[in-house]
Amino acid sequence: MKIAFAYAALLSLALAACSGPQGSQGQAGPAGPPGPAGAKGDAGPVGPAGPPGPQGQAGPAGAAGPAGASQFRVVTGSGGSVVCNDDEVLVSIVCSSGAPDGAACPTTSTATGLCSRK
Repeated sequence: MKIAFAYAALLSLALAACSGPQGSQGQAGPAGPPGPAGAKGDAGPVGPAGPPGPQGQAGPAGAAGPAGASQFRVVTGSGGSVVCNDDEVLVSIVCSSGAPDGAACPTTSTATGLCSRK
């Protein structure tokens, strides 16, 4: 056993004497040529929507459309009553004197009414 221990110690000293101080690392060699391109991979999942962009400029103004028909029509009547057309409804009535009684004014006043299309 003593012989084996002495042999191991002698071997360790011999190996330690063989290695000297390490030098600095050398420069890297030139790069090799690029390899062939690989196959195209599958498309990934769709990402989240980005933030909205800035508002664009207003476009040019278009031509004016035709004048629309009025939704309301003013009617006046003497003797306290007004009449709307068949496709209209009486919305409001105002009497020149006295208070209206439903859709009529006192017979001595002039009635002004507002008719609206149905």
